[in-house]
Amino acid sequence: MDKKVKRSLEKWYENELINLETYENIKNFENEQAPIKSKFSRIIVLVGGLFLLSGLISTLPIIWSSLEYWAQLILLISITIFLYFSAKYSEKFENKKFLIFDSVDRLSSFLFFISTISFAAVFVFSFNILNEANILKLSEETSIILISLLTSLYSIYLYFRNSVFLQHIAMFYSFAFFLGSNINLYAPNLETWSWGVIALIGGIIWGYNTFTKFLKPSWTGYFISSSTISIGTVVIVEDLLSNYEILAISILIFGSIFFIWFSIQITEQILFFIGGLGLLINLPRLISAILPNNVWPPLILLLIGAILVAVGLYLNSIRENIKFQLTKNFNEEE
Repeated sequence: MDKKVKRSLEKWYENELINLETYENIKNFENEQAPIKSKFSRIIVLVGGLFLLSGLISTLPIIWSSLEYWAQLILLISITIFLYFSAKYSEKFENKKFLIFDSVDRLSSFLFFISTISFAAVFVFSFNILNEANILKLSEETSIILISLLTSLYSIYLYFRNSVFLQHIAMFYSFAFFLGSNINLYAPNLETWSWGVIALIGGIIWGYNTFTKFLKPSWTGYFISSSTISIGTVVIVEDLLSNYEILAISILIFGSIFFIWFSIQITEQILFFIGGLGLLINLPRLISAILPNNVWPPLILLLIGAILVAVGLYLNSIRENIKFQLTKNFNEEE
């Protein structure tokens, strides 16, 4: 069955647009229509393409230095086109494990991601050639802005074509690079804390768009937003509150606790891990700042850890008891 048809069919069934019988009938019909020969030929082509890519990667360092600049550019363009169409071709397969990849979706996502890097490299070389030939005179800052803009547009296209982890990462960092390049050009003398504010605002905006389900997958969006907010907050407090160590660390701890609380509210583990990491780093710093050169800080941390573990185990036992009682009551009713 074609992968796009399969996705649509599953979506219709999950949203109760079709019943189970209709779902099975359509699924069986589509499976019967799928030509075995076509699948086999696609696999041969894809494996052959991967061998070509491996061979190209292996020989590239050997021949690269001996090529003229224009030849390097043509090679990069060829690689980008090859990666894009290889990724596009691999999407035609059913979503099964393929070689080292857990699914064909991950293979196509990986190829699209590498093509994004190659795409950026094409324009780096293009602008360098144009500058050296005096065809297009651009400053280094302007070239960087144009390259990051074009890469951002390409990564946005790939993301909305296939909203998965690697395309999400590529879109964020290409856009962040574009934004940072513009700020660096038009406001080169920004204070350090100002960069922290920009990162903080950017992380909040990204997190909000993830919360509203505009950005997917959610765990990637929350990871990017929480880590960006954390970095921004660290930059701000370390720059503005460098003489107030306890206050600065307390703010970071409060932020970590907020991440943990919010992760429980929306059931998102990645936020819990980011918040937990923040506590792991900053709690010892706070206790050492309050009680310098004292044996109590590690003992206090051990005590807090033991209490948290005990509370966690107790809550888990309560949850298991409730689950057991609900299952028991349900079986008795039957």
